[in-house]
Amino acid sequence: MKKIFALALAAAMAMSMVACGSSEPAAPAEPELTYKTGVGSVISVAVTEEDAENEKGASAQVNTNIVAATFDSEGRVVSATIDVAQNKATFDLEGVAGEVDTRTKCEKGDDYGMRGVSTIGKEVNEQYAAFAEYWVGKTVEEIKAMPTFKRDDSHTNVPDVEDLKASVTITVQDYIAALEKAYNNAVETSGVPAKTGLGIIVSPSVTNEDVENEKGASAQMNTSFIVVALDEAGTVVAAQLDVAQQKVAFDLEGKQAGEVDLRTKNEKGDDYGMRGVSTIGKEVGEQHAAFAAWMVGKAAADVSGMETYQRDESHTACPSDEDLKASVTITVGDYLKAFDKAVANAK
Repeated sequence: MKKIFALALAAAMAMSMVACGSSEPAAPAEPELTYKTGVGSVISVAVTEEDAENEKGASAQVNTNIVAATFDSEGRVVSATIDVAQNKATFDLEGVAGEVDTRTKCEKGDDYGMRGVSTIGKEVNEQYAAFAEYWVGKTVEEIKAMPTFKRDDSHTNVPDVEDLKASVTITVQDYIAALEKAYNNAVETSGVPAKTGLGIIVSPSVTNEDVENEKGASAQMNTSFIVVALDEAGTVVAAQLDVAQQKVAFDLEGKQAGEVDLRTKNEKGDDYGMRGVSTIGKEVGEQHAAFAAWMVGKAAADVSGMETYQRDESHTACPSDEDLKASVTITVGDYLKAFDKAVANAK
């Protein structure tokens, strides 16, 4: 509103000068600033197969590196957040799994345990915050050109930048790649963003070994994540969501069975296969985009409080909103939980 008022005032002054016979040309109006907001992820898996000789069961860990960011009209980072959903399912020799910690690395805080082993005494969430802050004012290409060095076999791309040596000693290549995806995925905001937040919800689906039916164990991590940009009044000016759904399967000997697709649902596009079974003929990525677009222009509380209904046992929270029924038939419970986290985390 302040910008609109300023532009109107400048126009009125220009007209007044003409009316007074001034020969001074009117100053050109400043271009309206535009912004884009997006989210990107880079996924990897770490699988350990069963080792009966040493009495060790199999395990499957999915690492979903996520970056949410807002960019200005020149492509420079205005705000960014880094987090990682690193979730591990561990099986015993009978193929029975224990509990899965569904917290992200940032949510774990000091429970993650980096501070005690870090050469700079910084926990992982502190290092993420410092690295994201370093990005502000830089383009993706400038950030990609940042020099790095190999500290050891586990840390192959550590920032070789004086400004970061006291705050970031982790390897950072996946976070930069996720930032680039966020930029490429970004949607234009409907107003000036004051805050941007990232929210993540992890819902594991773990199946124990079933010898009687000749089925091995499996672990699937369903990681729903959303970026939300809010204006000064707390209204949503941009949103984008996606789901990383990676499944690691084992045979009856506890060996990995098959490859893991590392794409998100949006990245799979028509390969995900929802269009053919959807009652509205919409692929899951299209439904994600429609749901995110519906949020724009609404107060955060109105999005959080939207009404849902249970369509069946697999779809327990489908939107009741008439405006969404032609574009969104998926269950959105985890997206709403992630939205609430994104709003709470926004900065």
